[in-house]
Amino acid sequence: MLIASRAQMKKIDEILLEKYTIEELVDKAAECVLEEILDKDHICVVCGRGNNGADGYALALKLLKMKKHVSVISCKQDHLSQACNYYYQLCLEKGLLVEEKDEAFKKCDLLIDAMFGFGCHSNPLGIEGEMIQKMNDSSIPIVSIDVPSGMDCDSGKCFENCIHATKTITFFAYKLGFFHPDAMKHTGEVVIKRLKVEDFSNQICLCESLDQISFQKKSYDGHKYTYGRSFLICGSEQYQGAALLSTKASVYTGCGLTCLCSDPRVLQAASLAVPEAIHASFEQVAKMSGYQAALIGCGLDGGEELLRYVLHHTQMPLVIDACALNVLASHLDWLDGQRSIIITPHLGEFKRLCPELDDPTMSAIEFAKKYHIIVVLKGPHTLITDGHQSYRCMSGNGAMATGGSGDVLSGIIVSLLAQGYDPLQSACKGVYLHGAIGDQLAQKMHTVLPSKIIEEIPFMMKKFENV
Repeated sequence: MLIASRAQMKKIDEILLEKYTIEELVDKAAECVLEEILDKDHICVVCGRGNNGADGYALALKLLKMKKHVSVISCKQDHLSQACNYYYQLCLEKGLLVEEKDEAFKKCDLLIDAMFGFGCHSNPLGIEGEMIQKMNDSSIPIVSIDVPSGMDCDSGKCFENCIHATKTITFFAYKLGFFHPDAMKHTGEVVIKRLKVEDFSNQICLCESLDQISFQKKSYDGHKYTYGRSFLICGSEQYQGAALLSTKASVYTGCGLTCLCSDPRVLQAASLAVPEAIHASFEQVAKMSGYQAALIGCGLDGGEELLRYVLHHTQMPLVIDACALNVLASHLDWLDGQRSIIITPHLGEFKRLCPELDDPTMSAIEFAKKYHIIVVLKGPHTLITDGHQSYRCMSGNGAMATGGSGDVLSGIIVSLLAQGYDPLQSACKGVYLHGAIGDQLAQKMHTVLPSKIIEEIPFMMKKFENV
Protein backbone atom coordinates (compact mmCIF):
# COMPACT_ATOMS: atom_id res chain seq x y z
CA MET A 1 0.00 0.00 0.00
CA LEU A 2 1.34 3.44 -0.95
CA ILE A 3 1.21 6.26 1.61
CA ALA A 4 1.45 10.00 0.88
CA SER A 5 1.72 13.27 2.77
CA ARG A 6 0.04 16.55 1.80
CA ALA A 7 3.27 17.84 0.26
CA GLN A 8 3.64 14.69 -1.82
CA MET A 9 0.09 15.03 -3.09
CA LYS A 10 0.80 18.64 -4.07
CA LYS A 11 3.90 17.43 -5.91
CA ILE A 12 1.83 14.82 -7.76
CA ASP A 13 -0.59 17.57 -8.82
CA GLU A 14 2.33 19.68 -10.10
CA ILE A 15 3.69 16.76 -12.13
CA LEU A 16 0.33 15.89 -13.64
CA LEU A 17 -0.46 19.51 -14.52
CA GLU A 18 2.52 19.46 -16.86
CA LYS A 19 0.65 16.95 -19.06
CA TYR A 20 -3.04 17.54 -18.30
CA THR A 21 -5.27 20.54 -17.72
CA ILE A 22 -6.79 20.87 -14.25
CA GLU A 23 -10.24 20.33 -15.79
CA GLU A 24 -9.07 17.02 -17.29
CA LEU A 25 -7.68 15.86 -13.95
CA VAL A 26 -10.91 16.78 -12.17
CA ASP A 27 -12.90 14.81 -14.75
CA LYS A 28 -10.70 11.76 -14.16
CA ALA A 29 -11.10 12.09 -10.38
CA ALA A 30 -14.88 12.33 -10.71
CA GLU A 31 -14.87 9.20 -12.87
CA CYS A 32 -13.06 7.31 -10.10
CA VAL A 33 -15.64 8.35 -7.52
CA LEU A 34 -18.49 7.49 -9.86
CA GLU A 35 -17.28 3.88 -10.09
CA GLU A 36 -17.79 3.50 -6.33
CA ILE A 37 -21.36 4.86 -6.05
CA LEU A 38 -23.17 3.38 -9.04
CA ASP A 39 -25.53 1.47 -6.76
CA LYS A 40 -27.12 4.71 -5.46
CA ASP A 41 -29.95 6.57 -7.25
CA HIS A 42 -30.68 9.67 -5.16
CA ILE A 43 -27.49 11.58 -4.40
CA CYS A 44 -26.75 14.99 -2.93
CA VAL A 45 -23.28 16.47 -3.54
CA VAL A 46 -21.99 19.15 -1.15
CA CYS A 47 -19.23 21.23 -2.77
CA GLY A 48 -16.61 23.67 -1.54
CA ARG A 49 -14.76 26.33 -3.51
CA GLY A 50 -11.49 24.50 -4.31
CA ASN A 51 -10.53 21.59 -6.52
CA ASN A 52 -12.22 19.14 -4.17
CA GLY A 53 -15.41 21.06 -4.85
CA ALA A 54 -14.63 20.82 -8.56
CA ASP A 55 -14.51 17.02 -8.19
CA GLY A 56 -17.98 17.18 -6.65
CA TYR A 57 -19.48 19.36 -9.38
CA ALA A 58 -17.94 17.16 -12.10
CA LEU A 59 -19.32 14.08 -10.36
CA ALA A 60 -22.81 15.58 -10.28
CA LEU A 61 -22.71 16.11 -14.05
CA LYS A 62 -21.72 12.49 -14.59
CA LEU A 63 -24.51 11.31 -12.32
CA LEU A 64 -27.02 13.42 -14.26
CA LYS A 65 -25.79 11.89 -17.52
CA MET A 66 -26.50 8.45 -16.03
CA LYS A 67 -30.08 9.49 -15.25
CA LYS A 68 -29.47 9.50 -11.49
CA HIS A 69 -31.45 11.86 -9.24
CA VAL A 70 -28.77 14.34 -8.23
CA SER A 71 -28.77 17.67 -6.43
CA VAL A 72 -25.86 19.97 -5.59
CA ILE A 73 -25.40 22.22 -2.56
CA SER A 74 -22.80 24.93 -3.10
CA CYS A 75 -21.14 26.09 0.14
CA LYS A 76 -19.44 29.04 -1.57
CA GLN A 77 -20.17 30.68 -4.90
CA ASP A 78 -17.35 33.23 -5.01
CA HIS A 79 -13.56 33.03 -5.15
CA LEU A 80 -13.81 29.58 -6.70
CA SER A 81 -10.73 27.84 -8.09
CA GLN A 82 -10.41 27.69 -11.87
CA ALA A 83 -11.67 24.13 -12.17
CA CYS A 84 -14.32 24.62 -9.51
CA ASN A 85 -15.75 27.65 -11.32
CA TYR A 86 -15.74 25.77 -14.64
CA TYR A 87 -17.75 22.82 -13.34
CA TYR A 88 -19.92 25.03 -11.09
CA GLN A 89 -21.11 26.98 -14.13
CA LEU A 90 -21.96 23.76 -15.95
CA CYS A 91 -23.99 22.52 -12.97
CA LEU A 92 -25.71 25.90 -12.77
CA GLU A 93 -26.71 25.65 -16.44
CA LYS A 94 -28.11 22.16 -15.84
CA GLY A 95 -30.20 23.37 -12.91
CA LEU A 96 -28.54 21.02 -10.42
CA LEU A 97 -27.96 23.57 -7.64
CA VAL A 98 -30.51 23.65 -4.85
CA GLU A 99 -31.11 26.11 -2.05
CA GLU A 100 -33.33 24.01 0.23
CA LYS A 101 -30.78 21.82 1.97
CA ASP A 102 -33.30 20.04 4.19
CA GLU A 103 -35.43 19.06 1.22
CA ALA A 104 -32.37 17.83 -0.70
CA PHE A 105 -31.34 15.66 2.24
CA LYS A 106 -34.83 14.15 2.58
CA LYS A 107 -34.79 12.93 -1.00
CA CYS A 108 -31.31 11.37 -1.09
CA ASP A 109 -29.85 8.05 -0.03
CA LEU A 110 -26.20 9.17 -0.26
CA LEU A 111 -24.33 12.37 0.58
CA ILE A 112 -21.07 13.29 -1.14
CA ASP A 113 -18.56 15.37 0.84
CA ALA A 114 -16.59 17.48 -1.67
CA MET A 115 -15.70 20.46 0.50
CA PHE A 116 -11.98 20.42 1.36
CA GLY A 117 -9.90 17.39 0.37
CA PHE A 118 -6.27 17.14 1.51
CA GLY A 119 -5.88 20.92 1.90
CA CYS A 120 -7.77 21.25 5.20
CA HIS A 121 -5.58 22.32 8.14
CA SER A 122 -7.97 24.17 10.44
CA ASN A 123 -11.49 23.79 11.84
CA PRO A 124 -14.11 24.45 9.12
CA LEU A 125 -16.37 27.31 10.16
CA GLY A 126 -19.24 29.24 8.64
CA ILE A 127 -21.41 27.49 6.10
CA GLU A 128 -18.92 24.61 5.69
CA GLY A 129 -18.97 23.95 9.42
CA GLU A 130 -22.76 24.07 9.45
CA MET A 131 -22.96 21.66 6.51
CA ILE A 132 -20.60 19.21 8.20
CA GLN A 133 -22.77 19.18 11.30
CA LYS A 134 -25.94 18.82 9.24
CA MET A 135 -24.49 15.95 7.20
CA ASN A 136 -23.28 14.13 10.32
CA ASP A 137 -26.66 14.54 11.99
CA SER A 138 -28.61 13.27 8.98
CA SER A 139 -27.87 9.53 9.45
CA ILE A 140 -27.50 9.34 5.64
CA PRO A 141 -24.39 7.47 4.41
CA ILE A 142 -21.58 9.87 3.47
CA VAL A 143 -18.82 9.38 0.90
CA SER A 144 -15.89 11.76 1.25
CA ILE A 145 -13.79 12.62 -1.78
CA ASP A 146 -10.05 12.18 -1.03
CA VAL A 147 -10.11 13.20 2.68
CA PRO A 148 -13.06 13.76 5.04
CA SER A 149 -13.62 17.50 5.35
CA GLY A 150 -12.33 18.72 8.70
CA MET A 151 -9.38 16.30 8.90
CA ASP A 152 -5.70 17.19 8.60
CA CYS A 153 -4.41 14.65 6.08
CA ASP A 154 -0.87 14.59 7.56
CA SER A 155 -1.48 14.42 11.30
CA GLY A 156 -4.90 12.77 11.21
CA LYS A 157 -6.17 15.46 13.56
CA CYS A 158 -9.94 15.70 13.36
CA PHE A 159 -11.21 19.18 14.07
CA GLU A 160 -14.43 19.94 15.92
CA ASN A 161 -16.30 20.05 12.62
CA CYS A 162 -15.24 16.90 10.79
CA ILE A 163 -17.20 14.62 8.51
CA HIS A 164 -18.03 11.12 9.76
CA ALA A 165 -17.76 9.33 6.44
CA THR A 166 -19.10 5.90 5.67
CA LYS A 167 -16.50 5.62 2.93
CA THR A 168 -13.56 7.73 1.79
CA ILE A 169 -12.47 7.52 -1.83
CA THR A 170 -8.91 8.76 -1.87
CA PHE A 171 -6.55 9.22 -4.81
CA PHE A 172 -3.21 7.53 -5.57
CA ALA A 173 -2.25 6.67 -1.99
CA TYR A 174 -3.43 6.19 1.57
CA LYS A 175 -3.01 9.51 3.35
CA LEU A 176 -0.55 9.55 6.24
CA GLY A 177 -3.08 10.96 8.67
CA PHE A 178 -5.50 8.09 8.06
CA PHE A 179 -3.41 5.91 10.39
CA HIS A 180 -4.26 8.05 13.41
CA PRO A 181 -6.74 6.14 15.61
CA ASP A 182 -9.11 9.12 15.73
CA ALA A 183 -8.97 9.50 11.96
CA MET A 184 -10.14 5.95 11.42
CA LYS A 185 -13.45 6.86 13.06
CA HIS A 186 -14.01 9.52 10.40
CA THR A 187 -12.77 7.89 7.19
CA GLY A 188 -14.95 4.80 7.28
CA GLU A 189 -13.89 2.33 4.60
CA VAL A 190 -10.96 3.73 2.61
CA VAL A 191 -10.83 3.00 -1.12
CA ILE A 192 -7.71 4.01 -3.04
CA LYS A 193 -8.28 4.98 -6.66
CA ARG A 194 -5.63 5.73 -9.25
CA LEU A 195 -6.58 8.25 -11.91
CA LYS A 196 -6.11 7.08 -15.47
CA VAL A 197 -2.96 9.08 -16.07
CA GLU A 198 0.60 8.38 -17.21
CA ASP A 199 2.92 6.81 -14.66
CA PHE A 200 4.78 9.39 -12.58
CA SER A 201 6.38 7.05 -10.01
CA ASN A 202 9.90 7.78 -11.27
CA GLN A 203 9.44 11.45 -10.37
CA ILE A 204 8.25 11.12 -6.78
CA CYS A 205 9.09 8.63 -4.05
CA LEU A 206 5.83 7.60 -2.40
CA CYS A 207 6.12 5.56 0.78
CA GLU A 208 5.14 1.91 0.96
CA SER A 209 3.69 0.33 4.08
CA LEU A 210 6.09 -1.91 6.00
CA ASP A 211 3.97 -4.62 7.58
CA GLN A 212 5.97 -7.83 7.18
CA ILE A 213 9.57 -8.90 7.86
CA SER A 214 11.57 -12.11 7.92
CA PHE A 215 14.83 -13.30 9.49
CA GLN A 216 17.11 -16.07 8.31
CA LYS A 217 17.16 -19.16 10.47
CA LYS A 218 20.44 -19.81 12.29
CA SER A 219 22.50 -22.33 10.34
CA TYR A 220 23.40 -25.74 11.76
CA ASP A 221 27.15 -25.12 11.47
CA GLY A 222 27.15 -21.42 12.36
CA HIS A 223 29.52 -19.92 14.93
CA LYS A 224 30.11 -16.52 16.48
CA TYR A 225 32.09 -15.26 13.49
CA THR A 226 29.31 -16.37 11.16
CA TYR A 227 26.93 -13.80 12.65
CA GLY A 228 29.09 -10.73 12.43
CA ARG A 229 30.94 -8.32 14.68
CA SER A 230 29.49 -4.98 15.78
CA PHE A 231 31.42 -2.08 17.31
CA LEU A 232 29.47 0.41 19.45
CA ILE A 233 30.99 3.79 20.32
CA CYS A 234 28.51 4.82 22.96
CA GLY A 235 28.06 6.09 26.50
CA SER A 236 29.63 8.55 28.91
CA GLU A 237 29.83 8.95 32.64
CA GLN A 238 26.61 10.97 32.55
CA TYR A 239 24.73 8.67 30.15
CA GLN A 240 25.72 5.13 30.99
CA GLY A 241 22.33 3.53 30.44
CA ALA A 242 22.14 4.39 26.73
CA ALA A 243 25.34 2.45 26.03
CA LEU A 244 24.17 -0.55 28.04
CA LEU A 245 20.82 -0.67 26.28
CA SER A 246 22.24 -0.43 22.76
CA THR A 247 24.95 -3.00 23.53
CA LYS A 248 22.54 -5.47 25.04
CA ALA A 249 20.16 -4.99 22.11
CA SER A 250 22.97 -5.80 19.67
CA VAL A 251 23.78 -9.00 21.56
CA TYR A 252 20.15 -10.10 21.87
CA THR A 253 19.51 -9.45 18.16
CA GLY A 254 22.02 -12.18 17.41
CA CYS A 255 25.32 -10.48 16.59
CA GLY A 256 28.19 -12.96 16.97
CA LEU A 257 30.50 -10.50 18.73
CA THR A 258 29.56 -7.11 20.14
CA CYS A 259 32.25 -4.71 21.36
CA LEU A 260 31.41 -1.63 23.42
CA CYS A 261 33.91 1.21 23.10
CA SER A 262 33.25 3.61 25.95
CA ASP A 263 34.19 5.42 29.15
CA PRO A 264 35.83 3.29 31.92
CA ARG A 265 32.82 3.62 34.23
CA VAL A 266 30.48 2.53 31.48
CA LEU A 267 32.66 -0.46 30.69
CA GLN A 268 32.69 -1.44 34.35
CA ALA A 269 28.88 -1.35 34.44
CA ALA A 270 28.68 -3.20 31.14
CA SER A 271 30.76 -6.09 32.42
CA LEU A 272 27.90 -6.84 34.82
CA ALA A 273 24.90 -5.73 32.74
CA VAL A 274 26.02 -7.27 29.42
CA PRO A 275 28.62 -9.96 30.18
CA GLU A 276 28.32 -11.27 26.61
CA ALA A 277 29.94 -8.11 25.16
CA ILE A 278 33.63 -7.34 24.95
CA HIS A 279 35.12 -3.93 25.68
CA ALA A 280 37.45 -1.22 24.36
CA SER A 281 38.28 2.25 25.64
CA PHE A 282 37.79 5.37 23.53
CA GLU A 283 41.57 5.42 23.03
CA GLN A 284 41.25 2.01 21.35
CA VAL A 285 38.73 3.14 18.75
CA ALA A 286 41.09 1.98 16.00
CA LYS A 287 40.13 -1.57 16.93
CA MET A 288 36.90 -1.04 15.02
CA SER A 289 38.78 -1.92 11.81
CA GLY A 290 38.32 -5.57 12.75
CA TYR A 291 34.53 -5.25 12.87
CA GLN A 292 31.82 -5.31 10.23
CA ALA A 293 29.39 -2.61 11.37
CA ALA A 294 29.49 0.26 13.84
CA LEU A 295 27.17 2.43 15.90
CA ILE A 296 28.12 5.82 17.27
CA GLY A 297 26.21 8.27 19.42
CA CYS A 298 24.02 6.59 22.04
CA GLY A 299 24.82 8.35 25.32
CA LEU A 300 27.98 10.07 24.04
CA ASP A 301 28.92 13.41 25.59
CA GLY A 302 30.23 15.43 22.66
CA GLY A 303 32.05 12.96 20.45
CA GLU A 304 33.16 15.27 17.63
CA GLU A 305 36.64 13.77 17.29
CA LEU A 306 35.27 10.25 17.53
CA LEU A 307 32.74 10.88 14.76
CA ARG A 308 35.39 12.53 12.61
CA TYR A 309 37.64 9.52 13.05
CA VAL A 310 34.90 7.03 12.23
CA LEU A 311 33.76 8.85 9.09
CA HIS A 312 37.27 9.46 7.79
CA HIS A 313 38.92 6.13 8.60
CA THR A 314 36.32 3.51 7.73
CA GLN A 315 33.80 2.66 5.05
CA MET A 316 32.01 -0.02 7.08
CA PRO A 317 28.22 0.19 7.51
CA LEU A 318 27.50 2.74 10.21
CA VAL A 319 24.54 3.81 12.38
CA ILE A 320 24.63 7.40 13.66
CA ASP A 321 22.29 8.30 16.51
CA ALA A 322 21.67 10.72 19.38
CA CYS A 323 24.63 12.93 20.34
CA ALA A 324 26.53 12.04 17.17
CA LEU A 325 23.63 13.44 15.13
CA ASN A 326 24.00 16.77 16.89
CA VAL A 327 27.70 16.80 15.96
CA LEU A 328 26.89 15.80 12.39
CA ALA A 329 24.48 18.74 12.05
CA SER A 330 27.52 21.08 12.06
CA HIS A 331 29.59 18.90 9.73
CA LEU A 332 27.33 17.60 6.98
CA ASP A 333 30.27 17.82 4.58
CA TRP A 334 31.71 14.79 6.41
CA LEU A 335 29.06 12.72 4.63
CA ASP A 336 30.61 13.44 1.23
CA GLY A 337 31.79 10.23 -0.36
CA GLN A 338 30.39 8.07 2.43
CA ARG A 339 28.25 4.99 1.86
CA SER A 340 26.16 2.59 3.96
CA ILE A 341 25.26 5.13 6.64
CA ILE A 342 22.00 4.99 8.57
CA ILE A 343 20.94 7.97 10.68
CA THR A 344 18.13 7.54 13.22
CA PRO A 345 16.85 10.98 14.25
CA HIS A 346 13.58 11.88 15.88
CA LEU A 347 11.90 14.96 14.41
CA GLY A 348 13.73 17.42 16.69
CA GLU A 349 17.13 15.98 15.76
CA PHE A 350 16.22 15.96 12.09
CA LYS A 351 15.30 19.65 12.23
CA ARG A 352 18.85 20.37 13.36
CA LEU A 353 20.19 18.39 10.42
CA CYS A 354 17.74 19.95 8.00
CA PRO A 355 16.80 23.47 9.26
CA GLU A 356 14.86 24.23 6.06
CA LEU A 357 12.48 21.41 6.99
CA ASP A 358 9.00 21.91 5.60
CA ASP A 359 7.21 18.61 5.12
CA PRO A 360 9.08 15.96 7.18
CA THR A 361 8.42 13.19 4.67
CA MET A 362 9.61 15.08 1.60
CA SER A 363 12.55 16.60 3.49
CA ALA A 364 13.75 13.21 4.77
CA ILE A 365 13.52 11.67 1.30
CA GLU A 366 15.44 14.55 -0.28
CA PHE A 367 18.04 14.54 2.52
CA ALA A 368 18.64 10.81 2.06
CA LYS A 369 18.96 11.24 -1.70
CA LYS A 370 21.32 14.21 -1.42
CA TYR A 371 23.76 12.53 0.97
CA HIS A 372 23.35 8.94 -0.28
CA ILE A 373 22.36 7.68 3.17
CA ILE A 374 19.38 6.03 4.83
CA VAL A 375 17.19 8.14 7.09
CA VAL A 376 15.13 6.51 9.83
CA LEU A 377 12.86 9.35 10.93
CA LYS A 378 11.43 8.10 14.22
CA GLY A 379 7.87 8.84 15.26
CA PRO A 380 4.37 7.51 14.64
CA HIS A 381 4.71 5.19 11.64
CA THR A 382 8.46 5.70 11.43
CA LEU A 383 9.74 6.65 7.98
CA ILE A 384 12.63 4.69 6.47
CA THR A 385 14.06 6.03 3.21
CA ASP A 386 17.17 5.93 1.05
CA GLY A 387 15.77 8.66 -1.20
CA HIS A 388 14.64 6.15 -3.83
CA GLN A 389 12.63 3.66 -1.79
CA SER A 390 10.60 4.77 1.22
CA TYR A 391 8.62 2.86 3.83
CA ARG A 392 6.25 3.67 6.66
CA CYS A 393 6.39 1.17 9.50
CA MET A 394 3.05 -0.24 10.58
CA SER A 395 4.30 -1.41 13.99
CA GLY A 396 4.96 0.65 17.13
CA ASN A 397 2.85 2.68 19.52
CA GLY A 398 2.86 5.61 21.94
CA ALA A 399 3.57 3.43 24.97
CA MET A 400 7.13 3.07 23.64
CA ALA A 401 7.82 6.81 23.92
CA THR A 402 10.31 6.72 26.77
CA GLY A 403 14.01 7.38 27.19
CA GLY A 404 16.19 4.54 25.93
CA SER A 405 13.81 3.21 23.30
CA GLY A 406 15.85 4.75 20.50
CA ASP A 407 19.07 3.31 21.93
CA VAL A 408 17.56 -0.16 21.72
CA LEU A 409 16.52 0.44 18.11
CA SER A 410 20.03 1.54 17.14
CA GLY A 411 21.49 -1.54 18.80
CA ILE A 412 19.12 -3.77 16.85
CA ILE A 413 19.96 -2.12 13.53
CA VAL A 414 23.76 -2.28 13.95
CA SER A 415 23.46 -5.94 14.91
CA LEU A 416 21.55 -6.69 11.71
CA LEU A 417 24.12 -4.77 9.66
CA ALA A 418 26.91 -6.83 11.20
CA GLN A 419 25.02 -10.02 10.40
CA GLY A 420 25.06 -9.18 6.71
CA TYR A 421 21.67 -7.65 5.99
CA ASP A 422 22.03 -4.71 3.62
CA PRO A 423 21.53 -1.23 5.11
CA LEU A 424 17.96 -0.64 3.90
CA GLN A 425 16.94 -4.15 4.97
CA SER A 426 18.60 -3.66 8.36
CA ALA A 427 16.77 -0.40 8.94
CA CYS A 428 13.38 -1.79 7.86
CA LYS A 429 13.69 -5.06 9.75
CA GLY A 430 15.04 -3.32 12.85
CA VAL A 431 12.30 -0.70 12.99
CA TYR A 432 9.53 -3.21 12.42
CA LEU A 433 10.94 -5.71 14.94
CA HIS A 434 11.30 -2.97 17.56
CA GLY A 435 7.73 -1.80 16.99
CA ALA A 436 6.24 -5.30 16.89
CA ILE A 437 7.71 -6.08 20.30
CA GLY A 438 6.39 -2.78 21.59
CA ASP A 439 2.92 -3.59 20.29
CA GLN A 440 2.96 -6.98 22.01
CA LEU A 441 4.11 -5.52 25.32
CA ALA A 442 1.68 -2.60 25.14
CA GLN A 443 -1.19 -5.06 25.38
CA LYS A 444 -0.23 -5.62 29.01
CA MET A 445 1.90 -2.57 29.90
CA HIS A 446 0.93 1.11 30.13
CA THR A 447 4.57 2.07 29.52
CA VAL A 448 6.81 -0.18 27.44
CA LEU A 449 10.24 -0.20 29.04
CA PRO A 450 13.25 -0.44 26.69
CA SER A 451 14.80 -3.16 28.84
CA LYS A 452 11.65 -5.25 28.36
CA ILE A 453 11.87 -4.79 24.60
CA ILE A 454 15.40 -6.21 24.65
CA GLU A 455 14.33 -9.31 26.55
CA GLU A 456 11.73 -10.09 23.89
CA ILE A 457 13.99 -9.62 20.85
CA PRO A 458 15.07 -13.29 20.43
CA PHE A 459 11.50 -14.53 20.86
CA MET A 460 10.05 -12.12 18.30
CA MET A 461 12.85 -12.89 15.84
CA LYS A 462 12.01 -16.56 16.19
CA LYS A 463 8.40 -15.73 15.35
CA PHE A 464 9.56 -13.97 12.16
CA GLU A 465 12.09 -16.65 11.24
CA ASN A 466 11.84 -17.48 7.52
CA VAL A 467 8.31 -16.05 7.31
